[in-house]
Amino acid sequence: MKTLSRSIKCALFGGALASLFPIHALAQKTEVNIAIQPLGQALNQLSQQTGTVIIAPSRLVSNKQAVAAKGELSVIKAVELLLKGSGLQAQEQPSGAIVIKKAETNSLTPIKRASHYQAPMDEVVVTALKRDSSLQDAPVAISVLGGDELKARGVTDFTDLIDSLSGISINSAFGGPENSFITIRGIGGADDYKPNGNPSVALHVDGIYQTSNAYLSMPLFDLERIEVLKGPQGTLYGRNTTAGAINAITRAPGDTLNGYADIEYGAYDFVSGSAAVGGPVSDNLGIRVAVLMEQGGGFMDGKGAGNFAGFVPQGTEGIVPPVADPGERDGFGDADLFAFRGTAVYDFDDVTSLTLHYFVSQDRGDTRQYDRVAFEDDKPSLNAGENGDPFEFYTSEYYSHEIDVNGFSGDFSHQLHSNLNLDVLFALQSSERNVSGNGDGTSFPRYQYNFDDQLDQSSLEIRLSDSTGGDFDWIAGAFFINDSVDFTSYWTSYAVLSQYSSPYNQRRNSVATFGNIDWNVSNDLVISGGLRYTKDTAKFRGENIDADPWGLSVFEETFKTDANFSWDREFDDSNVSGKLAIQYFISDNLNVFASVSTAYRGGGFDGTSIFSEEETQPFDSEEVLAYEAGARYVTSRINLTFDAFSYDFEELQATARLSNDTNGRTNVGKATVRGAEASMALTLYEANNHKITFNTAGTYLDTEITEFSSNRVDDVTSTIGDPLPGSPKWSQTAALNYQTSLANNTQLNARLNYNYHGEESNRLNAGEGNTAPSYDLLGVRVDVTFANGLNVYAYGRNITDETYFLELNGGARLVGAPATYGGGVSYAF
Repeated sequence: MKTLSRSIKCALFGGALASLFPIHALAQKTEVNIAIQPLGQALNQLSQQTGTVIIAPSRLVSNKQAVAAKGELSVIKAVELLLKGSGLQAQEQPSGAIVIKKAETNSLTPIKRASHYQAPMDEVVVTALKRDSSLQDAPVAISVLGGDELKARGVTDFTDLIDSLSGISINSAFGGPENSFITIRGIGGADDYKPNGNPSVALHVDGIYQTSNAYLSMPLFDLERIEVLKGPQGTLYGRNTTAGAINAITRAPGDTLNGYADIEYGAYDFVSGSAAVGGPVSDNLGIRVAVLMEQGGGFMDGKGAGNFAGFVPQGTEGIVPPVADPGERDGFGDADLFAFRGTAVYDFDDVTSLTLHYFVSQDRGDTRQYDRVAFEDDKPSLNAGENGDPFEFYTSEYYSHEIDVNGFSGDFSHQLHSNLNLDVLFALQSSERNVSGNGDGTSFPRYQYNFDDQLDQSSLEIRLSDSTGGDFDWIAGAFFINDSVDFTSYWTSYAVLSQYSSPYNQRRNSVATFGNIDWNVSNDLVISGGLRYTKDTAKFRGENIDADPWGLSVFEETFKTDANFSWDREFDDSNVSGKLAIQYFISDNLNVFASVSTAYRGGGFDGTSIFSEEETQPFDSEEVLAYEAGARYVTSRINLTFDAFSYDFEELQATARLSNDTNGRTNVGKATVRGAEASMALTLYEANNHKITFNTAGTYLDTEITEFSSNRVDDVTSTIGDPLPGSPKWSQTAALNYQTSLANNTQLNARLNYNYHGEESNRLNAGEGNTAPSYDLLGVRVDVTFANGLNVYAYGRNITDETYFLELNGGARLVGAPATYGGGVSYAF
């Protein structure tokens, strides 16, 4: 992404990060040849020639002329020459990036060295606006977790983010990440976990959109950072962004040989190993390979079938097979994961590069299961004799899953002209999953399921941009994605006295065009606007099959519909999303912004299991009108952010009771979300090789269902006025970090993490049995890093051993992990 945006110029391998450049690389000399020209274009050209990230806000470089820089120069010296007489200076970041700032009145040199830069965090580079920009200048709510932070917090997939960021939740429809969906700021709690569904949060890996919530279980490793955009993002990201977007960015090869190896051992015999190595293999080619392995860690104990061992429904003896008893099993929930990623970056010349990624993972772990409440508090017809221990459960089978994901993606970047850049992103990806379980959390097979799906997607995005520091910075592009889902759900039900299935396939295409422009009205005022047009089509075909193997089926009586039917449906829709924003820089340290925007979640079809023809009918797209305002204040010691937001939803999508009293995906009404977020990063103390920093973030939500449609009058009256699912009123994260230098250049880092997650319901019409209580989690980590790159660490998570629940579903509950401790050794070079 060799572009100079309003906030940043980046010319490294299609968007690789500043942190890949060590400071000493800026002192290395290279041949530079830059003529007198506008300053923005000159910095852009320097970045292209040297492969260095230069953050240069257009509001500062606009209408300024650069001095020529020619000869064999270091990057630092070249920047000095270009800025001469401009009233600007550069700050050299520990990451190796260079940040252009207004010159200090008492500054003696144009370059301010990194050793004097004492901000609580480096200038953070993000790609949230489809081009590289400075986090502090981006007029949108973004949370960023760097690779080291992700490692310290134990984040290995998208669902782990819930305990790392405020205002984000995870809901699990049938237990664990295999059937889950993410909620941001209360949006998405009525979401669609099904493989053909439309999530409210757009997941991306290296800029590639993941079409289904099925990819939530994709492992995340060897990451540079994760960006979480909070709030609707319809203009740049399009369909299924009513809650926001998450982008995981993997590490690039780097310009010198680098890598690491890490081995970790933790509670419940958890073992993890990861390694990566990257660097140049020629003047034009860089390669990086990374691997991840995880085993063990199961913290639940299975007690077998309990009271239901050998059970058959009354009157079916000798016909229906009895409930099997698999016996007891300790340590259930073990991971069994292997993943590999390869990255290649080829520079054709100074202005053209191609980045390719290949990824494969194989997951054969145990499937997280519900347990049930104690026998005396439950319905005896379902309870196998449980006690109150949430870490013990009863089952007729210990379920494991098979999840395979593989994909190939690329990013081609070319500077067509000094003020015109081309980026092409393309991808092919597939997933195969087989997941089984019992949603009631019991050994009684009331509704025992097996889900088998195959997902394939291909996508192409083409973008043109001009962001060289003039009056206007713009980006325009086109996007195409095709995805297919072949899915079969198999059910064994003693309630229905049958085995039945729903095989179906869905084929979907989406085409979009979009554009966004930033008008740099002055050095202090920026007005932005954007539009996106999207056209969606989908075809949905399948059948319902009641096998009736025992000749006892009551399928039609249970679901009040005919069995053994087929369907062939089509859905077409189009949408125009837009955004208008204004940002004012009150000073170099303080800026404020406000925006109004629209976004939508695509319509389509229900999935997983089709028990009636009514469930095969399409539902309409969900739309949101969003208002946001925020402020950013940054000094050398403190970073403050504040955001207020208001969202209004129409055609809210959710699962509700249909006319035949079965559950189906449909449009259920309207809802509102009101709230605010604030964050602070602060350097509390820094002197004599000691540094203490503190950061915290909190989210307040006030959500309400204002209109609701259902065939049940009681559901309507009990739902209107309720909060949205997955919308805790309060959530907060905090971290206290201590760093010091010991003898022989040894570094000590100690960190204390805190997370609070407020009470939240898990679904519409939520009663007491569907509302998870609030919880607090406390974690600690200590690292000792030696001068030779060796690092020894130890950690504790949930060290107060709080019992908390990710979901309650009547008598079934999904418990979070207990106190876990571990440690490891890593080596980086």
